[in-house]
Amino acid sequence: MPSRADLAKIHIAKKELGLTDEAYRDIMRERFGKESAAKLTVGQACRLINHFRSLGWKPKYQQKLPGVYSKPTDGQEGKIIALWLELAKAGVVRNKSDRALQAFVRRMTKKHHMRWCTTGEKNTIIEALKDWGAREGVDLV
Repeated sequence: MPSRADLAKIHIAKKELGLTDEAYRDIMRERFGKESAAKLTVGQACRLINHFRSLGWKPKYQQKLPGVYSKPTDGQEGKIIALWLELAKAGVVRNKSDRALQAFVRRMTKKHHMRWCTTGEKNTIIEALKDWGAREGVDLV
């Protein structure tokens, strides 16, 4: 069974390509012999998404590349990223990737991404990074 994300992509592509229910069902029957995307295998769902791409559909948001930082949604997130990179430049943080930063956030807050943290939790992360820098002798002004 395809993931929710794949099912969402399929239905978004169907809508953005302007496919009627009839045309969509024809594609499903022709290519996979099934009436519903939920009944597809993971591989079939991937092939259907690629077929929609070949018809001209372009997803609006691509999956984030590993190591590329998330775009901060507020000033606190920007500050967290800046502190993390300063600590990395000073050699305190060994892995400066976004994945490592999010793992640090997860250890601090039990949330999988800093985007889901409250203002207070983000402030705790900022203060923890400042304290870490102070312990290591890094000036984070």
